[in-house]
Amino acid sequence: MLRSSSRSDQLLVALALVAPAWLLPACGGGGLGEPDASVRDAALRDSASPADALVSDEADAARPNDAEVPLDAEVPIDADVLVDAGPPDAGPPPRCTTTPCESVTTSVGRLRTLDECAFALRAESSFVEGRARADALLDRLRTSGLGGHRTLTQVLGQLNRTGRAGLTSETRTRLSGLSPVGFRWNTGDDAVDSWYPQGITGQGTSLLVSWYHKTDARPTRGARLSLVDVSDLANPRYRHLLLVDPEDTARGFGPAEYDGGGALHAGGIAWVGDLLYVADTSRGLRVYDLSRIAEVANTDDTTRIGIAGGRADAHGYRYVVPRIGRWVNAGGCNARFSSVAVSEVGGQPALAVAEYRADDANGKVVAWLLDGDELRVEGDRAWAVGAALAGQTRVQGTTRVGDAWYLSSSSQDGSNGRLYRATPAGTTSVHWVYGAEDLYRDPRDRLWTAAEHPNRRDVVAIPRPR
Repeated sequence: MLRSSSRSDQLLVALALVAPAWLLPACGGGGLGEPDASVRDAALRDSASPADALVSDEADAARPNDAEVPLDAEVPIDADVLVDAGPPDAGPPPRCTTTPCESVTTSVGRLRTLDECAFALRAESSFVEGRARADALLDRLRTSGLGGHRTLTQVLGQLNRTGRAGLTSETRTRLSGLSPVGFRWNTGDDAVDSWYPQGITGQGTSLLVSWYHKTDARPTRGARLSLVDVSDLANPRYRHLLLVDPEDTARGFGPAEYDGGGALHAGGIAWVGDLLYVADTSRGLRVYDLSRIAEVANTDDTTRIGIAGGRADAHGYRYVVPRIGRWVNAGGCNARFSSVAVSEVGGQPALAVAEYRADDANGKVVAWLLDGDELRVEGDRAWAVGAALAGQTRVQGTTRVGDAWYLSSSSQDGSNGRLYRATPAGTTSVHWVYGAEDLYRDPRDRLWTAAEHPNRRDVVAIPRPR
């Protein structure tokens, strides 16, 4: 049961448990192990595929197309929208006096600040235990001769796909005057209709893009990452890796899926140090460890996952990235996590999330400070340091810089998107791409997005609008 401190809190929780998400009130009160000695021998390595092959190490068999996703469709809310807030802690930090959850709304074009103290997260379980579980998986793969630990540097040395330089003429025309740069996936990944790109993040000259497995079948293949070397945009090279959950079971690991089933949408991702934060739509943020990448021995069967029968499989993928924990809503006002991005609040590094709403402007944007590569915790909670109603529909991604929230919205300009810069003083916008998704601000102060629709999947950046 979710604990509350008053009868009014209990009533709010009861209403939340039975009401659909769109009936819930808006929030606010008007205030502001060591690596293996060497990479696996050549017999274990799969060879790189031609640049335009549909598949490589995850050679998908021919299969019927999945049902088409409507434009801007969002993943259904997971069954457990509200979670146990855990034992009481010492209370909110001194800067927080109240955590109201009132019926506050805004209108299109008006960013409305909320009381950030209404939003808190807690660690669902011990990250020490999560890392130990991932290490146990790495050790099991190594001792069984079925794989082992690989570093990110090693994976970057094994990129096996080549993208295409430049952007579609449609995107170049759409972003004329905004100095766009970017690339396209190879023709197979551009056209595949069983995987859809969503989140984007990066460090240095590397990008990560998340994709979810779009299928009605159960189980799914979950979510994957594309690790892209963009040091030379005329020759973008990349490789897919599978996100996995280590398990205390015979198979050892499974795909990234919602608690109630279905592929994790992975609508936003944020790369901080060795950690990758992944949006977990109704629960919070999943955390994966890029310093604990595992190589698996078998890549010839896309239907298998886990360790069994003297094999280690990951749906045909050679590398997997394990989850080590999750941050979940901790009562008060619950945010919905449609995206996440590395941001900056008051000159300090932070994570910002956005809530997608198709038909009204009351989607929330919320930010939490970082402490190194972890969320900053006071008591046993991570308390938000900024929150607002976005004032725009169809927000697929956000990042915050200073007092400005940048909002990547899809299908607002005909079928095309708009990119907004929203502050309490006002909102401005520029043209954005068709199928725009998550946002990433790179070291050169450019904003990136990865478009999602087949055959129009530009990965594009423009200088950050001021």
